Amino acid sequence: MTDRLRGPGPTLGLWSVTADPKLLEVSAALLPDFLVIDTQHGAHVARLTTETFGAIAFYEVPALVRVPSIDPADIGRALDLGAAGIIAPLVNDAEDARLAALSCRYAPDGIRSYGMQTPRIDPFADDYRPLCVVQIETAAAVDNVDEIAAVDGVDWLYVGPADLGLSIGGVPAPDVISVFDGSHPLAGPMQDAFRLVVEAAGRHGKLAGLHCNGGEAARQLLAHGFGVTAVATDLGAALKGMANELKIARG
Repeated sequence: MTDRLRGPGPTLGLWSVTADPKLLEVSAALLPDFLVIDTQHGAHVARLTTETFGAIAFYEVPALVRVPSIDPADIGRALDLGAAGIIAPLVNDAEDARLAALSCRYAPDGIRSYGMQTPRIDPFADDYRPLCVVQIETAAAVDNVDEIAAVDGVDWLYVGPADLGLSIGGVPAPDVISVFDGSHPLAGPMQDAFRLVVEAAGRHGKLAGLHCNGGEAARQLLAHGFGVTAVATDLGAALKGMANELKIARG
């Protein structure tokens, strides 16, 4: 199921932070290329179970888990419960990236402990290969991005613009449109960082991703060489949709 996520893109997903199984099912029913279940900042942190993945199994949409850290136990637990892959936050160098990649694989190729918790997945099938995504969201990661991209087993370099902006100059950049149009205070350095990530990914045959907050931002980042993004979060889309309907109703 993850082989299609290793292609050239564009690869467009949705991001779940609410831990609401009905919203997760609705998101899967839209048939994005992938879903992300956020256990770093989202409510899923205390609720990730095999049932989380059961709610979307019918739609056969690959579900990636953003784990809280690159701790092999966090990565192994997410995969054991049924994740098609993981997103590792705050990867600063090749050593961090290598730990994340090895934690997705069993011995002799990795360090993952065996303990699959769902019969839906055969972890020893020939085509079982969890996706390993590393987040580039610090100035150190940008400095080391070529070495990170070269790590065997890493599939995507996924930029987190809010934390990257904080790391580069103390100003988050969750709205990437402001970076692209030059209105963000750190537009220049952020654009340089984006370019370095895209170039490093291309050199090593990996996909470059950038987190965004809407369809227009997604269109712009694809035009700037990125191949993958989560287009919207469930909470953000719900807030935007409800606010718009209220605005219409109030005239």
